[in-house]
Amino acid sequence: MADNVSEIQKLYVEYFGRPADPEGLNFWVSAMNQDPNVITQIQHDFATSAEYQANYGGRSNHDVVEAVYHNMFGREGDAEGVKFWTDALDNHILSIEHVVSEMVKAAQTAQNADSIVFNGRLAVAVEYTNHLDTAAEISAYMGPKAFDISSGLINSIVDLASAAMARDPGVIDANIAQIVGSAQGVEAPHFVA
Repeated sequence: MADNVSEIQKLYVEYFGRPADPEGLNFWVSAMNQDPNVITQIQHDFATSAEYQANYGGRSNHDVVEAVYHNMFGREGDAEGVKFWTDALDNHILSIEHVVSEMVKAAQTAQNADSIVFNGRLAVAVEYTNHLDTAAEISAYMGPKAFDISSGLINSIVDLASAAMARDPGVIDANIAQIVGSAQGVEAPHFVA
């Protein structure tokens, strides 16, 4: 289901700051298609993964909140927001497992600049995964170096203009070519409908 694809891709951006790999996306979408309530287990699995822990583990609650602002919205956290989310973690209202998704949900509800940045990052992540469409690209995408390269593109999105630039099919394909290591395995440019 298209909604489940978007929901899983959103989790990849929230928890890992990168586009989903096609195999992981298909695995989790299939799980959600069978049982929509599995979303809680997926969040738990993502939050306890080595990749998530590398981004957020071993930090103070304050530092986690600051990292989420940077990773999800491309900016430093405002003092009031940082205090609010840090207090929620300190007082066990939220867990480290859910703080990222709750901060994104709040931004999307407010429909502010943070929402624009996150939605831009999500749109690029969806397109990015769609562009991973050859065996060479999919194979090359599996690993920390590839994730760092794709995260660099996602993290370049700080406003509407940078989101539009990052969503350009040529930009996405060039980023994938960096991962593959050459232009081999990269098809002709994709076109956005």
